[in-house]
Amino acid sequence: MKKQLLTSMVSAMVVAGSLAAPTIATASGFSANVAMTTDYRFRGISQNDETFAIQGGFDYAHDSGFYAGVWGSNVDFQIQTVDDATAELDLYAGFGGEFSDYGIGYDVGVLHYEYPNADGSLNYDFTEVYGSLSYKWFTVSYAHTGDYFGGSGDADYLNLAADFEFEDDWSAGASIGHQSVEENATWGTPDWNDYKAYVGKSYKGFDFEVALVDTDLSDRECFGGSDWCDSTVTFTVSKTFE
Repeated sequence: MKKQLLTSMVSAMVVAGSLAAPTIATASGFSANVAMTTDYRFRGISQNDETFAIQGGFDYAHDSGFYAGVWGSNVDFQIQTVDDATAELDLYAGFGGEFSDYGIGYDVGVLHYEYPNADGSLNYDFTEVYGSLSYKWFTVSYAHTGDYFGGSGDADYLNLAADFEFEDDWSAGASIGHQSVEENATWGTPDWNDYKAYVGKSYKGFDFEVALVDTDLSDRECFGGSDWCDSTVTFTVSKTFE
């Protein structure tokens, strides 16, 4: 499950987690991206058993504000009884722009999470609709699905983020999100909050990020005794080709 989608106004809701995520070109045309991260976190929770992930995608953006793309990552959910997912493939499309009189950016779209080699009985695949509003450094985003991961019913995610750019290609930011799930027992945790603070640097065409990621879930609440929800520091290096 993916963290944040980066559009021209930064949607902090789906790409929630790490910024090893698709970057939508701000000008019309195609772009590609590739990244490596020490731990792929989605809304604060590890998606690859706290190990390295290789990620990448392709995007198309049009001057009208329409964009679409595909993004993938390796995953590991440690299911032993049936064929488990080893990859995540995300397909998305949306429309973004700005209310020019007010300087407020907007973004709406749909995002499908696909786990191509997972056994169908696991019910991993799901689709979210999302929207965000941004003003200067701040973004508020919301996502909803009627059938969350694992067949756990309705789910809603709300995220508040602040992202700042500084001289010499430095950046920093922080976010807080809240995920609610209708069928918590099926999903495996109570509703939770996730937190992230990061520092980034662009250097010679590469983007580097160090982030502190955490949730308010205890090990006992985290899938019956897992440390996937614990705080961690992640390091990500990525590159975009336009």
